[in-house]
Amino acid sequence: MASLNEHRSTARALDALELIAQGGKAGYTLTEVCQKLDVAKSSMLPILHTLVGRGYLSSDAVSGKYTIGPYVFQIGNAYLENFDAIDEITKELHNITNVCSETSYFATLKDGDAFYIAKADSPESIRMVAAVGHSLPAYSTGIGKALLTDYAMADLKKLYPKGLRSLTPKTVTDIKELEAQLVASRSCGYAQETEESTQYIRCLAVPLRKDGKVIAAISVAIPVFRYSTEKEELILHLLKNSKQRLEHIFQSVDVNFETDG
Repeated sequence: MASLNEHRSTARALDALELIAQGGKAGYTLTEVCQKLDVAKSSMLPILHTLVGRGYLSSDAVSGKYTIGPYVFQIGNAYLENFDAIDEITKELHNITNVCSETSYFATLKDGDAFYIAKADSPESIRMVAAVGHSLPAYSTGIGKALLTDYAMADLKKLYPKGLRSLTPKTVTDIKELEAQLVASRSCGYAQETEESTQYIRCLAVPLRKDGKVIAAISVAIPVFRYSTEKEELILHLLKNSKQRLEHIFQSVDVNFETDG
């Protein structure tokens, strides 16, 4: 449905396209579309006729049902030909950083480490610096704990047979405590850590899934002196919105981030 900053007729056309796409081969009649979208037939009929005329929808004269048309597939193919997963992820990171003014990251799990693939730097002079291509033990970072969120004790012991080494005085080194943290992360939907990999830095992170499996994570790192409840709420809101958008993209395209497990 159209929000306050959307063009009403354009939003209705897109709502109809999205609904009919979800209907698959079965399609929807004009009446069904109008009922589901709560739109009058007099308003929706010219929209559907236009979409059929432009090739975005197909219509069956016998059943009266509308299905997705061939031009949608052409647009989809054009998108896939120009799609670069890392570019899309980096854009999302910049969106986060532009709002909260803190450094954001994208990482995958590699040999038990959080492997940083993309980032957007904070404009602030004091900020966390972790270079793209750099790795840190996953258990010691917020983004790493998001990557480990589905790991049970047996998985953790297999991943860290030599135990958990300390990077700072606050690094979790007890595997049972790590397991408890991951249980808490699964419950609340995000991971966090305070000065476990880098002193004076806190981190909030969310896992990114495809087909139910964690394939990557995004995070924001915040110096402790800039941390507040209000900033935490803002960052979690930004991370969860970006998670939703990225996971939607991941479901539509073939992405392959190498991960453990």
